[in-house]
Amino acid sequence: MQNLCVFKSSKILHRNIHSLSSLREKGSFISRIRYVLNHYWIGSKLLYDNYKTAREIRKKDVNSLTRLDYLTLEQFRYDIRIGAPFVLLFAMPIIGYSAPLLALIAPKYLPSTLIMPKQKVEFLKDDATASSSIIDSLIKLSKCQYDSEKTHDYISIIQFVNKIFSTNDRFESIMSSIEGTSLLFNRNLNLSSIDRQHLLLIHQSILHSSFISKYLLNNYSIIKQIENWQSRIFIDDQILIKNIDKLSRYELVLSLYSRGIYLHLNEMADVFKYEQINHFNRIENKKTESIELSENISNDWKQILYQWIEIHKNISKRNQISTSFLVHIGPLLTK
Repeated sequence: MQNLCVFKSSKILHRNIHSLSSLREKGSFISRIRYVLNHYWIGSKLLYDNYKTAREIRKKDVNSLTRLDYLTLEQFRYDIRIGAPFVLLFAMPIIGYSAPLLALIAPKYLPSTLIMPKQKVEFLKDDATASSSIIDSLIKLSKCQYDSEKTHDYISIIQFVNKIFSTNDRFESIMSSIEGTSLLFNRNLNLSSIDRQHLLLIHQSILHSSFISKYLLNNYSIIKQIENWQSRIFIDDQILIKNIDKLSRYELVLSLYSRGIYLHLNEMADVFKYEQINHFNRIENKKTESIELSENISNDWKQILYQWIEIHKNISKRNQISTSFLVHIGPLLTK
C-alpha cells in the first residue's frame, strides 16, 4: 500500500511539474519559477483580502446575511483550515523545504486563493470524469452481485437506469420512480454496503477529493462526509430554489459543482478559470476579463439545477432519505 501511494504521488508530482512548466512555453526555467512564486505571493495577498471581507461579514446582523455571505465565510474557514498546516510546515526548519512539494503533489489541498486558474480547470475535469464513471461502476457492481436474495433488486435498479437513459425526459422519469427506487437503494445500495472504489468515485464527484482520500480516509469517514454533504446541501437548496434566476454565472456553476452536476463541461471550466483570473486581477488592479457565454447554456444550467433540487426535495420526503440514491442523480441526469 505504501509503495503504491509513493508511486501514485510521484506520477502526480511529475504531472503537476509538467503542468507548471508549461505555463509559459517561451519563458526560461527561471522565469517560470518567478511566475509561480509571484502567483503564490498574489494568492497570499488575496487570502488576506478575503480575511478582511470575512471580518466585515461577521459584523453584520445574522438575519441580514445573504447566501453569498455564508458561502464566502465557509470558503474562508476552509482556506484557513487548509492553509494553517501548510504555513506551519513551511516555517519548520529543514522539513519546511517539503512544503512546495506538497503544493505540487496535492494542489487540491492548498487554500483556494493559491490554486492556479489552469489547475481549477484540471480539478473540475478530473471530478467530472469520476462522476461520469459512477453509473458504469454501478452496473459493474450489479454484475458482481451473487446474493440470490438481492439479485432481483439489482436487476430492478439496472432496469431503472436503462429506462432513464432511454427516455426523452429524464427528470420526469426519475420523479415518477422516486418512491420505489429509493427503497431499492436503501435496501441494497446504502452507503455502508457500497464497494470502496464506487464510494471513492462518489466522494470525488460531490466533495472533490484527491487521491489522498483513497489512502488516508476509511469508509466510515467517507460516508460521514457524504451524509454531512447531503444535510448541508439540503439547507442550501431551500435558499437556492427561490433565487436560481438571480444567480451570477459563477454562483450558478459553483452550485452545480457542489452537487456533482457536470453539464457543458468546457463552459463550466471557463467560468471557473476566469473567476480565478479576475480574483488575481483585482489584487493587481488589472482590468477584469470576461467570456462570451450562450444564453441557452445558462438556461440549461438553471434548468438542471432546479430539477436536481426538486428531486432532492422529493427524496427527502421519505421516512428514511436515500443519500445513496441522491448521489447517483447527477450522473443520471447528465451522462
